[in-house]
Order: sequence, then structure tokens, then C-alpha cells
Amino acid sequence: MRIVITSNYKVGNETGTAYVAEVLSKYLSKKHEVTYICFGKKFKVSKKIKNLIILTIPSIDISGFSFPLITPNVIFKTFKFLNEFEPNIVHSQNTLFISNLVQIWANLNNIPFFVTFHHIPTQAVEHLLPKFKKSLFSNLVQDLYKELSLKSFLKNTDQVIALNKLVENSIRRVNSTIPVQIIGNGLDLSKLLSIKIKTDMSKNIKFIFLGSYNERKNQEFLIKTFRNLPNNWNLNLYGNLSTNVAYVEKLKSLIKKFKLKNIFLNEYEKDVTRVFKNADFFISSSLKEAQSLAIIQSLAAARPVIGLENETVLELINDKNGLRCGSDINSKQFAKKIIDFVKKCNYKFISKESRKSALQFKIEDVVLKIENLYEIRAKAYKSTSYSNSQNSRRNVGKYYQEIFKRIVVKK
Repeated sequence: MRIVITSNYKVGNETGTAYVAEVLSKYLSKKHEVTYICFGKKFKVSKKIKNLIILTIPSIDISGFSFPLITPNVIFKTFKFLNEFEPNIVHSQNTLFISNLVQIWANLNNIPFFVTFHHIPTQAVEHLLPKFKKSLFSNLVQDLYKELSLKSFLKNTDQVIALNKLVENSIRRVNSTIPVQIIGNGLDLSKLLSIKIKTDMSKNIKFIFLGSYNERKNQEFLIKTFRNLPNNWNLNLYGNLSTNVAYVEKLKSLIKKFKLKNIFLNEYEKDVTRVFKNADFFISSSLKEAQSLAIIQSLAAARPVIGLENETVLELINDKNGLRCGSDINSKQFAKKIIDFVKKCNYKFISKESRKSALQFKIEDVVLKIENLYEIRAKAYKSTSYSNSQNSRRNVGKYYQEIFKRIVVKK
């Protein structure tokens, strides 16, 4: 099978979506021919390993965000490559940019198009701007995205993969008939699962949090929380220090203001195994997390999670494997709950339960589920009646169809 995977990030980006897309591409390429399309400095086709091709779309970075330069020439070269590669499946991670581009190609060429949402679609504005006050304006922006982009995108999609029930419910509020299958994120957990389960906590308890430095990850709340925790309890934060300099400076100012000597701002760490080995707990105050990879990794490493309620904490954390607190409490209340929990918990037991919670996300098992879905959809497309029914609901637009048919020369 020939498969195209896409994401709107550069190779090696710290974002969970980028990581998942890269891992999925790598593992699928063990049995299939795979092309991974993502952002890069220029349009380039390169071969990483035997069955894996990486196609980069030129992009520019503005204030920590990357935006593609999808010119007519880029469209022509991308479509020409796809025509020559002849994929059986096109699978995007989230919508917009590259996702829209390859969706149009898939629609024009009658190829099954998949999408995995790594956020809750009907809460897209909240995901990007979690502290943006709810108002008529914010509701208008969300409604415009839903009406002008999301509805059309789903209408021209064959299969949605939802990470969990929350994402599925969100999809159903937009489109009640599109096929949706719940399959969680697939991660390479082999190294993390080999980490020895600790029988007890360190004398100076070590907390960690992995995530981009931004308002959604809410590291500011963690700093305020540690103001009320014992001085010998340490917090190490990891993320790209250059992505959101203003927020990093804000965090540094808070640490200095509270005269905290036990909080450290670290650069994004690719070797997460080393980070988790040296930790006792993963702590999170993230405002929105459709399905946090860092939490899954922590569970796999047998490091219990303490967190304020968000989508992932609600889905995965319970009184057996960690501590889940309401999102409406303040930093002092959170600190008190943490102290009580640490004093009373059976660390070895919750560590073992943590690891059990992560096994469902092993990439080997997730890939099998996705492959099965690919095969079902590809087989269905060979049916003339199914193919005709799919074509009848395609909505690329006659204007775009004519343009793309003119600029793309088929084999």
C-alpha cells in the first residue's frame, strides 16, 4: 500500500501532532511505501529510509508559528509528485494548509482521504487562545471556522479518526453522518516501558512538566503553586525556550519575584527517557489537551501524573494512577491537595497502575488498527457503486477543479 501522511509542522518540531505524524510515518513504512509531507525551508523531496520519503513544503516562521508558502508552483510540483507516487490513502493530521491541499488532490483523483484531529474542532479558538475571554467575537470566530472551513472539510473527507469520545462528539456536532473511528495516539513507548518502576519517591521530590512555553500549557500556574510547596520539592519545566520568548520572560519574572530556587526552565529535551528516569511525578495545569503525549509518556515511564482537569486528565487519570483536581481551584488549593496526596499515596502501586494505563497507546498496536481502517476504505473504493456515491458528495468546486486539472499533467 502507498500512503501519504501530512502535518503542518517541520520535522523534529516539539509539538505532539508533529511527533505522532512522524512516528506513524516511520512505523507504516516498515510494511508500506510512505510519503510524509510537512513544512520545511524549501520544496524538497528526500528519502529518509528505504520506504519513507519526506516532502517538505516551503514555509516561513512568524512569532513562533510556521506558515506555508503555497504558491501555484508549489501546488503544481506537489500535485505532480502525488500523481507519480500514486497513493492509495491520504491521511492528514488536523485541517488547514497542507491538509486542504492534499484533500483537493485526493478528491480530484478519487483517493480515500483520512483526517485525525489532534484538537477538539468545535473548540479550535479555545485551543489556540485558551485564556481569550468568551465573547460574541470569539463565538463568531469559532462559528466562521465551523461554517466556512470545517463543514466543507468534513464533507470532502472519507474517514475521521478521533482520539477519544470528546473529539468524536465534537465532530458529530458538525457532521452527523461521516464515518468516525476512535483510535488513540500511537507512540513509541519501548524505552519508556523499560524504565524501572520506583518503589518510593526521592527524598527531594522531583516534579517535571514537558510542553511548549505558552498560555495553554499554563506553566505560570505551576510556578504559583510551587510557591506554596516545600522548598526541597523541585520542578523542572521543558520546552522550546525560543518559541515564545515573551511568555518565558514572564515565567522568569515570576520565579524571581517569588524568590523560588527550586524551579528550573529547561530547553526542549528530545531524550525524554532520561527526563522521566530522573522524575518522581509529572505535574500539569494545562488548560486544554485533546490527548497529551507527555502525559501518556509519563504513564508509560511509571511516573504518576498530578494534574488539573483537562480533556486528557479527565480521560486517563484517576485515583489509582495519580491525582486529578478540578480546574476551578486556585494555586494554594492545588498545592494543598498535592501535599495531602504525596503524604498518603502508595507510590509503588500508583506507579504500576500508571504504566498499565499507557499500554493502549503502543505504536505497534495503534498502527494495526489504522492499517485495518485503510484497507477497509481502500477496498470499498474499488466498488463502483461506492465510488460513485463518494463522487456525488465531493465539493471541491468547479472553479478549483478546472484550475488544478490545467496545471497538473497526469501520467
